[in-house]
Amino acid sequence: MGFISLPVSAFLYWLMLRSKKEIPFPQSGFFLLLIAGAISVGVSVVLNLPLSGIVSFFRLGILSDLDRWTLAIKENPAAISEMVQNAVKNTPPTFFWKLIDMFFAAGLLEEGLKFLTCRLVIRREGMIRTWMDSVAAFAIVGITFEFLENIAFGMDSDFLSALMRAVASAHFVFGVIMGYYYGKYLVKRQKKYLWLSFWIPVIYHTVTNALIASAPLNRALDVLGTATAISHIVAVVLTVILVFRWQKKRMLDIQIQNDNIIQTEGEYNGQPKG
Repeated sequence: MGFISLPVSAFLYWLMLRSKKEIPFPQSGFFLLLIAGAISVGVSVVLNLPLSGIVSFFRLGILSDLDRWTLAIKENPAAISEMVQNAVKNTPPTFFWKLIDMFFAAGLLEEGLKFLTCRLVIRREGMIRTWMDSVAAFAIVGITFEFLENIAFGMDSDFLSALMRAVASAHFVFGVIMGYYYGKYLVKRQKKYLWLSFWIPVIYHTVTNALIASAPLNRALDVLGTATAISHIVAVVLTVILVFRWQKKRMLDIQIQNDNIIQTEGEYNGQPKG
């Protein structure tokens, strides 16, 4: 079922590489971005469970009453299962704890890994020549992350759920946002854009994941979660339209070389072409 996302991912790869037809990435550059996305998925899978576990320990009060739990482990290990069941029963999940969990296990972890691995790749000479190159690079890492994640989650999903995940390619949207602001940082040389390139995707990812994950909690959150899932599809469509517009009007074709900004056609007057 995970391979349902293959046509969507292929289209998004084509869309981002479309802006690189005239000046492609250096040899093997595209494949390094694919590897960056794959590494991000692999590391996130390894770290996701322990991070969620730590958040659960705080939610269930285990870490705040560590002495009692430690004593129980030493004196009566058989009672641990019952203690955990009672803790879960007495502390039902809330939107607040879903938000905390998604911040560490999804927003911060996944976006942080994509941000780190992509930056390592684009340090290679010739990878980032223009503002649009930055958008393309981060988006490719995001598309790869989404595709591999969909394969992993799609193994046990029904057709409709797998199709929904494939169409609602949120990591592509996060990647475009990340690449846009990172490219703006390279153009403007203002640190605030570097921070925005990281924190906007983290917050966006955290809040939307928390709303979707909280849907079973009550009717209001169910409606919000459904609306959020649909909004991902809308966001993908709008982002695709925006990227087409950037490419058609060459709005982000601003070259970055040796810390100087040079327009690809004509003089740069401080504003993107459009």
